Amino acid sequence: MTAARTRPNAMVVKLPWLVLAPLRLFFQVAGRLAPAAAATAFRQLLAHTPRRRLSPREQDFLAGARRRDFDCGDAVLAGYSFGAGPTVLLVHGLQGSAASFRALAPALAQAGYRAVAFDAINHGNSPAGSAFSQRSVAHLRQVLAQLKRPEQAFPLHAVVCHSAGAYLAMLALYQADVAVDKCVYLAPYPDIATTLRTFADYLWLPHAVEPLLQRWFEDIGGLPFAQQSMRHCLPHHGATRNPACLFVHDADDRHIPLACTEATLRHLPHARLHVTTGLGHFRILKEPGVIAHIVDFLQHP
Repeated sequence: MTAARTRPNAMVVKLPWLVLAPLRLFFQVAGRLAPAAAATAFRQLLAHTPRRRLSPREQDFLAGARRRDFDCGDAVLAGYSFGAGPTVLLVHGLQGSAASFRALAPALAQAGYRAVAFDAINHGNSPAGSAFSQRSVAHLRQVLAQLKRPEQAFPLHAVVCHSAGAYLAMLALYQADVAVDKCVYLAPYPDIATTLRTFADYLWLPHAVEPLLQRWFEDIGGLPFAQQSMRHCLPHHGATRNPACLFVHDADDRHIPLACTEATLRHLPHARLHVTTGLGHFRILKEPGVIAHIVDFLQHP
């Protein structure tokens, strides 16, 4: 294959070689002979990524939280609350869970916030189902709506999201009737066009299939494909519109390159960028310096 096939893997999920090799062969052949079938298979793969089993340490962390589930109509999502104060919603990425924030949530609670995390459908302790879908965006909108209800003791202050969770949060907050003062994006998907290309490169999916997948992403987000980007959506975030935003990205991220975020921020002059090194895509969630930077951003104008 060409050098393009070594580009970053935005799928984040690293498949075993015995699974990946036949998948790549299938997508190469089907993508040329039956593009619609290849697109359908890709959608199924992304929507049903294997659920990662929580470790004993992660389960212990969640057991120490106050349970706060979210009834989204077609599913009840497992939710967890830490601390008391202005609410900070935490949104995990593909194959993540509420436990992904086991370093950040206690720090937020100690700083006087209520950290609320939940397991998306087909993740953590939530029910099985189709993830990374229109349903995922609808669920997140319902979570946001429930957190802004008048009977809530603590107002929604900020949203912190990681990886694919940033994409879903971007869509859920677009022109939403929810006031959010601040947003923090950790290793985000800054625009879906670049993300789709890296998905396809990882699976050796021919370019001819991409228009079919673009229509699928439009169904997920309810926006034209070209508008599914941070540069377009952030100025329309929530009822407050254009909340203060912090991006945190590692220079050694092999899944979502730092250059993608840097290119996005050229169009968002008021957003802040904190760059780290040596952490990659996942350890950025646990590094004490990153945690301190997020808390400081939330505490100060």
